[in-house]
Amino acid sequence: MSTLDGFKKVMSELRGGHFRPVYLLHGEEPFFIDRIAGELEHCVVEEHARDFDMTVVYGRDTDTDGVRDTCLRYPMMGERQLVVLREAQSWRIDQLEKLEPYVQKPMPSTVLVICYKHKKVDGRKSIIKTITKSGGVVFTSDKLREEHLPAWVQKYVAHMGRKIGTTEARLLADHLGSDLGKVTMEVEKLCLVTGPGATITADTVQRYVGISKDYNTFELQNAIGARDRAKALRIARYFGQDAKDHPFQVTMAVLNIYVTKLVLAHTLRGRSAQEMASAMKVPPFFLKDYQNAAGRYTLNSLLDAQHLLREYDMRSKGVGSNEGPGELLTELLARLMDAPAS
Repeated sequence: MSTLDGFKKVMSELRGGHFRPVYLLHGEEPFFIDRIAGELEHCVVEEHARDFDMTVVYGRDTDTDGVRDTCLRYPMMGERQLVVLREAQSWRIDQLEKLEPYVQKPMPSTVLVICYKHKKVDGRKSIIKTITKSGGVVFTSDKLREEHLPAWVQKYVAHMGRKIGTTEARLLADHLGSDLGKVTMEVEKLCLVTGPGATITADTVQRYVGISKDYNTFELQNAIGARDRAKALRIARYFGQDAKDHPFQVTMAVLNIYVTKLVLAHTLRGRSAQEMASAMKVPPFFLKDYQNAAGRYTLNSLLDAQHLLREYDMRSKGVGSNEGPGELLTELLARLMDAPAS
């Protein structure tokens, strides 16, 4: 089961009033862990009883005995109590394993939530199986791969009762990066300013997130792929005038990834579409765009482009140059556009 499917399943259970005795929320992506823990804090104990029946402790400030003793108490104001152990990753694994006797026979009136962020608990540890066997939940929060982020944006927007096109979703993903907390905050902001069932347009994204629909790294990649010199240089000038919102190093990183994918589109010719998309780390429905762009350059010209990117990266750091970022980007793109065509 994917992280997103597992997340939706857990959230659906919680909103339906079905609570498990133990939740182990672990993995590299903190977003899903925080959301599930937040939902548990909201649902398990009613607001008027939280001062009495909800306890939040931190791994660095407590030990196994303290958590177990808290779990063994009876609720004071309602039918159940909630115990949340945050930052459990600060414990050694043997400390976490000491909770196993409790996990084998948890208190029926206690819901224990263990938040173990930024890494996974070793799946071979018996506590994982014990939690599952005793009716608990082990939720693994994996980092979302870059190529899956636009689709995730679309799914989350749909979950919020709105619509967004693939281009706009990719624009958001490219601009905001893989920090799901940041992406979600912006998506939720866009959903607030659009009505139920409405479509989030590029104009809405530009107005409320500050991403220009015409001047962004997504459009810059399109210009390079189409060999549209005039458009690429317009974007370079725009970036140079607004270096704070378009840092040169970030642009260079995006271009390096893009050119690398075009190189792969050349070298992987003859493979299946699924193999190519997986190796290039792109959504399958964008594969044709990369293949068409790669077809406008020779393989040697793309390899030369990678050398150019390294050269201008060094120049931006003061090696043999004192030009500003806008000038460097304009010069780089002009040389890249002059590369031999296929």
